[in-house]
Amino acid sequence: MVNPFEKRATEYLLQDEAFLAVVTPEPLSTFFKKPANEGKLYDRLAMVIGTPGSGKTTLARLFKFSTLQVLLRNRGFETYKTLIDALTSCDAIRDGRPAVIGCRISLESEYREFWEFPYPDSLKSSLTVALLQARAVLAWLRDAQAAGISLEDIEIVARPDADAALEAIGGENGIGLQRRAREMETAIYEISAALVPPDIDEVEQNAAAAAYRPLDVIDAFRVKDGSGGLQLTPLVVFDDAHFLHPSQLLALQRWLARRELRVARWILTRLDALAPADVLIEGQNAFDESEPGLKRAREITTIWMQSSEGRSSQRRAFRKMAKDMAGRYLSQMDVFNRRGLNTLGDLLSTHVDDLPPSKADKLTKKVDAIQRRNSITAERREALEREVSEYLAKSGEPSNDLRLSMLAILLERYANRTPQRGLFEEATDVEPSRPVTASAAIADGAKIHLLHQFDRPYYYGIDSLCDASSENAEQFLHLAARLVAQSETQLIRSKAPTLTSQVQHNLLRDRADEMIREWDFPLHHLVKRLSQGIADQCIEKSLEGNASLNGGANAFGIPQEEFDQIPKLQPDLAKVLQFGVAYNAFVLIPNHGAKNKLWCLVELSGVVLIKSGLTLKRGGFLERRVEDLTRLLGEAK
Repeated sequence: MVNPFEKRATEYLLQDEAFLAVVTPEPLSTFFKKPANEGKLYDRLAMVIGTPGSGKTTLARLFKFSTLQVLLRNRGFETYKTLIDALTSCDAIRDGRPAVIGCRISLESEYREFWEFPYPDSLKSSLTVALLQARAVLAWLRDAQAAGISLEDIEIVARPDADAALEAIGGENGIGLQRRAREMETAIYEISAALVPPDIDEVEQNAAAAAYRPLDVIDAFRVKDGSGGLQLTPLVVFDDAHFLHPSQLLALQRWLARRELRVARWILTRLDALAPADVLIEGQNAFDESEPGLKRAREITTIWMQSSEGRSSQRRAFRKMAKDMAGRYLSQMDVFNRRGLNTLGDLLSTHVDDLPPSKADKLTKKVDAIQRRNSITAERREALEREVSEYLAKSGEPSNDLRLSMLAILLERYANRTPQRGLFEEATDVEPSRPVTASAAIADGAKIHLLHQFDRPYYYGIDSLCDASSENAEQFLHLAARLVAQSETQLIRSKAPTLTSQVQHNLLRDRADEMIREWDFPLHHLVKRLSQGIADQCIEKSLEGNASLNGGANAFGIPQEEFDQIPKLQPDLAKVLQFGVAYNAFVLIPNHGAKNKLWCLVELSGVVLIKSGLTLKRGGFLERRVEDLTRLLGEAK
């Protein structure tokens, strides 16, 4: 079987049982549970916004009626229990039975072509909306049939005041609904498929212009199954909305945001479909409120698959999700499943070998040179050595290399916190202005120094792999795939499957470099230039002898009030930042408080950090201005 980490298993697992076996429930709990509990997930338009690979399409498939039926049919299997619980908390399952019937319509196909027709925007919008509604009805009916429900056993619950409109959509029964939806789809498709667009008069006389508004009519679906009847909330998911023309997407949003619609409706889109200000400025509306009567907070629920809030809890939640997903994917690979190897973390060693004697000797000489250069007494060095040894004993990292590197940093810090001595003054022990102590932050700085100076592995272990993924499932799989492939090769060759820290480190750095070279999104060359410029300056700061930022920097901090002006004053820079955020090159952290100021951090993503050899720990940043960003892009005048 193909390595499922190389290509997301959900993309080619057609059977629901196989699909459900690899889906992790964590994103449902993280992103959908809260709006569902607040009653804001099914009664209004929901905009689900995220980067490629954040799991939007996978989540949409979970809400299909046929998928829910398969899941509940197998509720006795332990594998499915957590997923059932998560869908129950999202109100997709109620009292152990499906509560929604969902369909997904990808907007990647011909819908954009409608906007190229020489018709008024209102007519182009009505054609698009009519075709989407017809295909939504057909998709709902197909899904019910896939679950074993015949068309005769399907009917809709219509709005009480919709008698005339009910007849226009084919009546209440599934057979009439399907017949009318097919007629509408055919009529509109004939227009879109014509080599020469028909005259506007011909289009207006076509059946496509007839009143066909099933989403205005349908309140619910009622289906008969073996255990009686079910009343289901219809859910239509419009995926890949970023393929639409911006004006077309706005028209779709306005139509779906109307409160009188009873059908649940979601739009799934990427960040690059929004205006730059919507992406860069926290709190900016990703929806034009110029339409009379539309209020975003009341009409739309926005679910951001990435958020600057609660980042530590997000990182913990993603670690849990990624580990669960990796276990499910490993179970699909016979070479691991036969041996009961279904925990990726068990295959990734966290032991780091000592440096070879030549490098260890060089490190020792470096520490001695720091002591001599700063006239530090032997007694003070011994005290700092004890400080480091006590920390390492508690942390469980008894590494001589790490001990020496941390000692070098503490010696530099001690020298900075004591008065300077003359070149020929005798060394005397002086108390520093502030205590010099060993900590996890110092250890991280020491590891970064060892990485750059002695090529000691830094990126290893399951937690580092998760953190390097920037809370993006697809990025995690791309990175993990290389490790899994190497472990599989070792098993096939009758070797131990566990990867050493050095092998992990080398594989991840090579893979990160490949992923960046494979970038082909809009303005990717400018995004590369900006990210490389930020990384170069962060490396320089991170390698300071006293590790002033502990593990070092991995972001630029721009004063928040300056950053907020970028969309208005620097539109070209705003576009570069938007695409960098949209395609996992940057992460923006607005309103970050430090030094009595608010900053917007432009933080490098995990793959850029791995390629550049920077810390995965968050918080360290370089104070910069907007002109520093433009200078890196070569735009400074």
